[in-house]
Amino acid sequence: MGHTLRGVLSKPDYGNLRQKLEDIFKLMLVLWCRQCEVNRLVASEPSESDKTVIVRRGNEEFGFRIHGSKPVVVSAIEPDTPAESSGLEVGDIIISVNGINVLDKTHSEVVKIAHSGSEILELDVARTCEVVATLAHEGGPAALYSGYLWRAAPLRPHHPPRWTRRWFVLKRDNCLYYYKTDSSIHPVGALMLVNYQLSEEDSGKPHGFRLQRGGGTRLQLAADTAEASARWRAVLDHAIDASNQRDGWLEVTIRNMKLPPSSIPRPDCFGYLLKLGSKWKSWAKRYCVLKDACLYFYNDGNSKSAFGMACLHGYRVQTCTAGGKKYAFEVMPTEPKQRHFYFHTESEMDRKRWMAALEYSIDRWMKAG
Repeated sequence: MGHTLRGVLSKPDYGNLRQKLEDIFKLMLVLWCRQCEVNRLVASEPSESDKTVIVRRGNEEFGFRIHGSKPVVVSAIEPDTPAESSGLEVGDIIISVNGINVLDKTHSEVVKIAHSGSEILELDVARTCEVVATLAHEGGPAALYSGYLWRAAPLRPHHPPRWTRRWFVLKRDNCLYYYKTDSSIHPVGALMLVNYQLSEEDSGKPHGFRLQRGGGTRLQLAADTAEASARWRAVLDHAIDASNQRDGWLEVTIRNMKLPPSSIPRPDCFGYLLKLGSKWKSWAKRYCVLKDACLYFYNDGNSKSAFGMACLHGYRVQTCTAGGKKYAFEVMPTEPKQRHFYFHTESEMDRKRWMAALEYSIDRWMKAG
């Protein structure tokens, strides 16, 4: 059905339809969770579809992450943390936190409630793991081509690279995703093919080729056979040509940079951050707006347009002590040659807010393309 609609509707209509379907799905989840609450109150025995878990803070963290908004969903559980042993599962919809109903709360509001000083979280959750996992796995653009390739990870300069076998998927958004295995749901990296060049390469491994953007990111790959290598080069070459002719994401990004911060639709996060400059290594206060894993930089909240932008697709977020700042965090790339970004906030709560929003925005983009 999706392919039929795509052919009939114009792009703006299709985007509007997809947004409406997402809103309907969210509403259905909320109604389903509310029905679970009613069933639990009137039933003589506890409902099998919901449960209460207790998560105790350990090493200043609870050990789980949430995504989405109204309602929020548990998206990741860190190993060897209180969350892992609590019975909480990826895919759980959070109904209440310490007695506060959060079905109608935004992502940032739930994070604020969870980090309001309590050392113990009592969570009422509803199990919809299969529904959410299916939506996340199938919600993105369809794959054009997929298969196993060898990926070179450089260790040190002038040393031979270490080769790792990964499952690669080229999707209709002309973005190349790579996963640990063909059964993995979450990619470990992604490469938008805009302005890239493809070339054959004698990399010390047979059937090798290279994707590179002028002086920037380079991805060394190798196939198992000459036939597989030729097939991959053909589909990647076609995807690069298509990306260079017209890239919708790039057009949206350029358009957003020309807007004032208040005009960017449905941002994932916004506010002031102190950013470490790459040239002078000094901290500067910037008004930032996060949207679809892109962070736009403004001089202040009243600026008419952004003066810069960081494309954070495939990046990871972690706390750090850059410049001795207490509430600093790092946004780090999967490829060592890409730029690292360092920020700090005025409070621990604000750092958690920004880190959670960045993780959500980056992970959501990887799922949806």
